Amino acid sequence: MSVTTATAFKTTELVPLFRRMLELCKLKATESLIVLTEPDANQDYAAALYGAARDIGAETLILMVPSAPPEQVPVIRTGNVSSAILSGGTLAIETLKQADLVIDLSTGGLLHSKEQRLILESGTRMLMVHDPVEALERMFPTIEDKARVERGIARLKAAKRIRITSENGSDVWFDIGGRPIIAQYGYTDEPGRWDHWPGAFQYTIPSEGKGDGVIVLDPGDIWYPAKRYITTPVTMRFENGAVTSIEGGLDAFLIRDYIQGWQDPEGFAISHTGWGSHRRALWNSLNFQNPLDVIGQDGRTAWGTTLFALGENATFGGKHTTGCHQDFALRHHQFYLDDELIADSGRIIPEDLQ
Repeated sequence: MSVTTATAFKTTELVPLFRRMLELCKLKATESLIVLTEPDANQDYAAALYGAARDIGAETLILMVPSAPPEQVPVIRTGNVSSAILSGGTLAIETLKQADLVIDLSTGGLLHSKEQRLILESGTRMLMVHDPVEALERMFPTIEDKARVERGIARLKAAKRIRITSENGSDVWFDIGGRPIIAQYGYTDEPGRWDHWPGAFQYTIPSEGKGDGVIVLDPGDIWYPAKRYITTPVTMRFENGAVTSIEGGLDAFLIRDYIQGWQDPEGFAISHTGWGSHRRALWNSLNFQNPLDVIGQDGRTAWGTTLFALGENATFGGKHTTGCHQDFALRHHQFYLDDELIADSGRIIPEDLQ
């Protein structure tokens, strides 16, 4: 009984926080909300979102779908991969497409899945929520966050090339002229738009088959979906937009082994790259969090850091449909758009992007 009572109080405290988010997402009393959940998901969040949406007056449903198959659970629960929970779920997909807003509470999220793309194409807006309350509150999005990210997006649209360098040997370029640009500012307020609470960063998808050079991961950089700090230098060599070698010690072996396990060469291709714009993100948060409780938005969106990803990019308008996707957050790198230095080791250089 005490556990149930504690859970009830916890859920009640979440309702005002979640209502603030639903209002940012412009949920109206005349609209509909579906909370997508599964047995392994945070049911306190589901109940609180239900209460917040009902308080607004919106038609609200909780949609419970089966968890991922056992062989996928260890990877799915870390995020960053193509979730299988809606695979073959025609009824669930068609139901979600009818909602004005979907809150995705599934343990890995629908990101990088073809099912998410189908739902968004219907005009449904979607918000992924997974991280602990501490992170949701600390990095709660603001209108200023959105404006800053949109200014970054304008910079990306005008650029032709990205260059990433570091004092430890990184020097790589990618072609981005005319490529899709993605803004994440922590809430979704337009039809067909996806976002992830919390977060504030901007990125693009380099041209497939273009891009050469070297990226050296430093100790202290972060590897997702493993959600661990790199402990030994890792050297990745790029040719024609894809990694051709991964050299180093234990970390290099683990990254290489992970990609090879998917048995899909697209897992080595560049997916997206950009820089973090969140002033309240904490690089050291992983030291104090349970990896299964977070997707890891702190490291991805931390102020003035560089992010790049390998693998699937069809979610963002690219051609790579592999289930393999992983992000690398770099703390001590320089990020250039054409010849302009944008981010440098935890600092954002242009005044208009600060």
